[in-house]
Amino acid sequence: MRIAGDLYPIKRIRQYVLLRLDSALSEAEGTYDYPVITVEHVLPQNPSQGSTWLKWFPNDKERLQYVHRIGNLALLSRKKNAEAQNYDFDKKKKKYFVSNTNIVPFVLTTQVLQQSEWTPAVIEQRQKDCLESLRKIWRL
Repeated sequence: MRIAGDLYPIKRIRQYVLLRLDSALSEAEGTYDYPVITVEHVLPQNPSQGSTWLKWFPNDKERLQYVHRIGNLALLSRKKNAEAQNYDFDKKKKKYFVSNTNIVPFVLTTQVLQQSEWTPAVIEQRQKDCLESLRKIWRL
């Protein structure tokens, strides 16, 4: 099954898979009232020099193994994603995953907020959990 690895490069289905997963995790109570919903990389594709990301992922080859995985992806409105940069994890959580009025409505994104750090172990566990949920949804 290809999504056991990188999901992001599969442009035709990545958003569908993430929205379906988010809807199931929210028990079909998710709100998707945005003109455009985008896919956000929690671990950025191009982390800034000296960032915490490079401490957690010091090896470029290892980092690239995690960046496009379903365990590293979240959903955001286009407005939130357009503001996105390669900030460190704490700043990214504050700036992009929480609005002035409330937490973003996507379950996949609120799962990110529950983490104090975003390391390979966190992505691996989230990857495993997401794939298990998809297996149940589609009875694979």
